[in-house]
Amino acid sequence: MRFITKMAEPRELIQWKAANAQTPQNLFYGAGGFPASAVRAALLQEQFHLCAYTMMRLQTALECKSHGHDTRDACHIEHVLPQSRKVAGEALDYHNMVACYPPSNSGVACEFGAKAKENLDPATGGFISPLLPTAERHFAFDANGGISGRTADGVATIRVLRLDHHVLINDRAAIIQRLLKPKGKPLSAQAARRLASEIQKPDAHQCLPAYCVAIAQVALAHAEREERRAARLKKKASP
Repeated sequence: MRFITKMAEPRELIQWKAANAQTPQNLFYGAGGFPASAVRAALLQEQFHLCAYTMMRLQTALECKSHGHDTRDACHIEHVLPQSRKVAGEALDYHNMVACYPPSNSGVACEFGAKAKENLDPATGGFISPLLPTAERHFAFDANGGISGRTADGVATIRVLRLDHHVLINDRAAIIQRLLKPKGKPLSAQAARRLASEIQKPDAHQCLPAYCVAIAQVALAHAEREERRAARLKKKASP
């Protein structure tokens, strides 16, 4: 999971709320005129096109447009505090919305992430929200794509979101192994540290690589192991 810094509410959502201020019965999520596409586009941009819960790569609005689609083919809008709480204003609070896999238009039978969370209320405890500044500290990743919780809430969140689902494990493992062992040869400590830094920087299209937090964490662990090994060899070789 990667910490998400929420940005300003999109202009289209502000305007829609203002236009319906005198008809509050029309002010509900999914109502006619609700600017869903603009909201999804804003969420994708502030999340650097990564799923809020799984860190899977999501399409950009431009990629969708180039295929004749809209942002429904990139993600769906997830409410961190679920709509089932029926708390006034929460469903329309932009700061309660994140972009998640699978896309709204997808027919994929997803068993993890937002689909697994369903109506769980994070306010009851035992759940790490990606909107929490310390979110990334609750999880540990390994080179085989595995994930474990560093805290009790981290363990609970993995269970709720099924972040240890075999699809996610295999996907993370494939990407991590490809980056840490290009052409089958492990990276040097220096190269691994460089990877850990670069992988968390958005590209020219404001996209981050899938699972960037996991990759950076594993790369740093690899660098530390290589540095310890080099130190042992140096000590052994010294008279």
